[in-house]
Amino acid sequence: MLNPILKNRKYSLAYLSAWLLIAFTQVAIVLYFYPGSLWVSIGESAIFNSLYAIIGIGIWYPVYYTDLEKNKITNFITNHLASSSLAVALWLWLSYLVLTSLFSQMPDYVQHLQNTLPWRIGFGFLFYILLISNYYLLIYYQNFKEKLTRESELKALVKESELNSLKAQINPHFLFNSLNSISSLTMIRPEKAQEMVINLSEFLRYSLSTKNEILTSFEDELNNIERYLKIEKIRFGKRLHVEKHISGSSLKHELPGLILQPIIENAVKYGVYESIDQTEISIESRQVDNMLEVVVRNDYDPDFLVKKGAGIGLRNVMSRMRILYGSDELLKIHKTENKFEVVIRFPQTEKEKPVIEL
Repeated sequence: MLNPILKNRKYSLAYLSAWLLIAFTQVAIVLYFYPGSLWVSIGESAIFNSLYAIIGIGIWYPVYYTDLEKNKITNFITNHLASSSLAVALWLWLSYLVLTSLFSQMPDYVQHLQNTLPWRIGFGFLFYILLISNYYLLIYYQNFKEKLTRESELKALVKESELNSLKAQINPHFLFNSLNSISSLTMIRPEKAQEMVINLSEFLRYSLSTKNEILTSFEDELNNIERYLKIEKIRFGKRLHVEKHISGSSLKHELPGLILQPIIENAVKYGVYESIDQTEISIESRQVDNMLEVVVRNDYDPDFLVKKGAGIGLRNVMSRMRILYGSDELLKIHKTENKFEVVIRFPQTEKEKPVIEL
């Protein structure tokens, strides 16, 4: 494990700056008490601090291999007592050798060096404590960042898994109804059954092509809705009437693939299935602020809706919207005596669009 100070340029500059500040402070203090000894002060400060700066790089390793969370407190203290004693002894021995060689002609200074040895030992241990404190803070900071990254990756994987699961619920649900319809038409209206098979194959082709995409254009999604409605139109004939009011500017907006199909399927199911009269489904789109707003409205029988429940399709759409956009406020349901309306909005700004990569 390489010392992070050596790997990171910012850390290196900060480490060098700290030691330069300590060195200048030491020169200023010595000059204050012993005026006139400028070069001696500079030499002493340069030797003492440069040597400790070098030794301080090596102090990283006992810190790295003495994890406070994995070691007993007695082992932690023992290891650092031994490490600090070795570091301070090496620092003083090397500094003393160099300084006595440089200033051998100044016996007063050599005597001063020996007299101040207890103070220097104290500062040596103080520097050691400051260094290991900073190293441990650096380790905990890096661990915290790695933990946040892992949590973010895990959340993305969970979301991806949930989205795939929700998408997988769409096709079997729709296929079940469509295949039943084709089976019914095969004997009585084979040409319509063939038309349904063609529309169904185009629908499945679109579903497979958007399987790995989060967003698709509203125009593509609308074309897919047309295929679905063609299939249902063959089944229900004049009982199904669809009105569309589509804003041209909304066609290029983006929305999650296959997210409207369950809403339309829900409108057909609760509007047409139990009715013998013509049932109208209207689809509207417009831009509201920075959002694409799609409104699906259909006639319905309140008694049938209560009996059947809210439906897996709408719950599926709500879950996908919550996962992708992180909000429960983008889908609204309004019910009157015989009208059922779903209003769904899709944010269009880059900041609010889904960012999960599948």
